[in-house]
Amino acid sequence: MVTVGVRNLKDQLSQYLELVKNGERVLVTEHNHPVAEIIIPQKGIIENDSQEQKLFRRLAANGRAILADRTVSTAKSADFVFTDGSRPDEYNSLTILDEIRSDRI
Repeated sequence: MVTVGVRNLKDQLSQYLELVKNGERVLVTEHNHPVAEIIIPQKGIIENDSQEQKLFRRLAANGRAILADRTVSTAKSADFVFTDGSRPDEYNSLTILDEIRSDRI
């Protein structure tokens, strides 16, 4: 993490933004007291995120988790057969998990 005073940040903003683009965190201080932290935004951050999504985004921002590129994966396969014998043309990972776990309910 790089630390910079407000005045130096204003004078050399482009240089510090380049550091952030490269994954560095920049701690902004005023009279040696932290007042802000500049980090690269996570993909897909929105105000309507659930509490769980916000938690995962915080963990990812701290380097403690890696976010998936998409929320629900989809797949096509003739090999997958539900217990009732049907074969879906398209299904997602949640459908598969529900099917796998159906015997535990």
